[in-house]
Amino acid sequence: MSLLKDGIDSGTVVSTDQAVKHTIDGVTQTFRVYRIRTDQLYFNNHNDRIATWLSQYRAEHDGRDPIDLPRDEYNAIIQKFIVDSNPEKIRGTQKNIAAFGQRTPGVVLDDGLVIDGNRRLTCILRIAEQNHEIGWFEAAILPDSISCEPKRIKLLELSIQHGEEGKLDYDPIERLVGVYNDIIKDGLLTKAEYAKYTGTTENEVQKLIDQAEYMEAFLDFCGAPEQYHLARELAIAGPLVEINSILNKTKSEGERQQVRDYIFANIIAQPEGDITRFIRKFKKVVGTPQAADFYGEEQTAYQRLIAAMGEGQVTAARIRAIRSEDKLVSGFRNAMEKANQKVRLGKMANAPIAKSKEALASLNQIMPSMLQRMDWNDLEDLRNTLEAVERCTMRLIDEVDSLA
Repeated sequence: MSLLKDGIDSGTVVSTDQAVKHTIDGVTQTFRVYRIRTDQLYFNNHNDRIATWLSQYRAEHDGRDPIDLPRDEYNAIIQKFIVDSNPEKIRGTQKNIAAFGQRTPGVVLDDGLVIDGNRRLTCILRIAEQNHEIGWFEAAILPDSISCEPKRIKLLELSIQHGEEGKLDYDPIERLVGVYNDIIKDGLLTKAEYAKYTGTTENEVQKLIDQAEYMEAFLDFCGAPEQYHLARELAIAGPLVEINSILNKTKSEGERQQVRDYIFANIIAQPEGDITRFIRKFKKVVGTPQAADFYGEEQTAYQRLIAAMGEGQVTAARIRAIRSEDKLVSGFRNAMEKANQKVRLGKMANAPIAKSKEALASLNQIMPSMLQRMDWNDLEDLRNTLEAVERCTMRLIDEVDSLA
């Protein structure tokens, strides 16, 4: 069905006197805004936020995809997802629309697919249901030529979300899901295209790609590939940001994989409430002489965790149960505390060497030519200081000799 043809003919689409501008393929155009009966619309299952929730639905329904259901059933499922993703935000938006009407038009394709305005549409559907009436959604309707081109749909969605209306308050995991699906898995977009349409740099996009790959690796570690709802529920976005800087301190690919798995194990166990802050502690240990002992302690805790995880997919409920096992969790906490203490003691033990080298480097910066520009009083002050340095040096040498 075409909204711009069949919808207008049937009265389910009504023109308004509003117009909005949107950029498609780099060209900014003006589009008329229409009032569209909500039963003519359907949610975009490729939207990053919705895709995250759909992974949970498929996991709970033997892999079935709700897009195959009748449109009203599909919309009801997605509507619940959107409400559950941020109930407080929905309540606020719904209250505002109920009082003042829809102020910002959405964007839909000619076949009814909602590109922008999922939250607003959800609120309008809820208001209409409460009032036992048909809802109407105001939106620009884009040509049907875009409907059959997934890449153009995605670029348009990114452009609207990150460009024309500013960045949305997406959960970080939801954005990583989009990066994983669009760039890594499906190859729909290049890194350069994603950067261009989100107003970021390719370096920033590469960081997102790395985090998205670690997210998928973590889910594989849990036996739950592409179960993005698990990553969202565990709030692992913070730890994912830290992983690259930790692994860059490793000295071999084998150590890199080992440390990565230890990080994943610690995320599951959550030895401290702020798991991001806890994972950051790995940076102080990895790459130090104390790392080997730390890995030994970690391996013991790691093996206990693997046994507790059991076979098959690890669910959020199973992870909550694991986190309640004090002996298991304390193994990770104790390993980190011991390692950090050893690192601190190691730094204290090496402090005399470091300070001596710093002093020598400072003295080596004094060139003889610099002395020629000093007056007699300054030269005398310098001589006194150097003699004090000499006395201090000889005293320390005597102490070293007595201990050798």
